Amino acid sequence: MVSTTPQNTRQTLLAQTEVPITRITFMSAGVGVLIVPNSDTTQSAYGGELRLYDVHLAKMFEITHFECNRPYGGMAGNQRIMWRYEAGDGDIKMGAFDISCRLASQIAREYGLGRTETTNMTYYRARATEEIPILNITGDKIPRWINFLQSFHPEF
Repeated sequence: MVSTTPQNTRQTLLAQTEVPITRITFMSAGVGVLIVPNSDTTQSAYGGELRLYDVHLAKMFEITHFECNRPYGGMAGNQRIMWRYEAGDGDIKMGAFDISCRLASQIAREYGLGRTETTNMTYYRARATEEIPILNITGDKIPRWINFLQSFHPEF
């Protein structure tokens, strides 16, 4: 029999939403790196339509929105974060994605923000754990998110 204590419920919810991330690092204000362990980012993230790639980019938008709404602009530097995305623990360069605070805010309004997700990041050399609200990409919003990402290409 499975216990339904709050701790077990939280673990179940986390298992359904979080995907593995090797590391998130800010090298300087406005420059972030998201490194994931997966070599194949086309795999389904949760057994449905969303791919790991879709969820990884959602994480970049979530963090950008979070940083843009910190006092003094957080790591958003020039009102944007240029993300370097690497798969296969950093061996596969997926490109660089320029996410402005304006676009991150627009996406947060369009999809809504749900519960927070514990996110480990490194700011320069200082490690921190932040509670970052996640995008509500569910139901009929899933195909909209996939369509949006088809037109949101890496800078290089």
